[in-house]
Amino acid sequence: MRVLIDGDSFPNINEIITICKKYSKEVIIYVDTSHVIDDSYAKVIVTTIGNNAADLLIENDVRECDLVLTGDYGVAVLSLLKKAYVLNQYGYFYTDNNIDYLMDAKSKNIKLRKHYNIKGPKKRKPSDKERLLKSIISIIGSD
Repeated sequence: MRVLIDGDSFPNINEIITICKKYSKEVIIYVDTSHVIDDSYAKVIVTTIGNNAADLLIENDVRECDLVLTGDYGVAVLSLLKKAYVLNQYGYFYTDNNIDYLMDAKSKNIKLRKHYNIKGPKKRKPSDKERLLKSIISIIGSD
């Protein structure tokens, strides 16, 4: 099992790397050139700045039983199709059972934003970070 991180938008990368080191899991972080991540343990793959450039690299690289950490629904869908585990930034799993609902909700929100001024997502709480790290341990610790 490898841990693939969408580094353009995913929080707590240093803590995730520490957990992966503890469990001897390979970590690959995908970022564009607007981000600087330097870690001696994780492999960092840098792509050009562009719409979903890092996402495309993840989608092409993911394999069965990898753990993919992303907030992007497109990456989540394609990773699930390849039988990977997928977690969002709040520590919740994307699954075959909930991804259709999430995609539908996103579509509805996009339509609403065209007509109304809707605020973005709420700020992450400390409990979100705790849930994320526990969820990661639950997957990589059982492998």
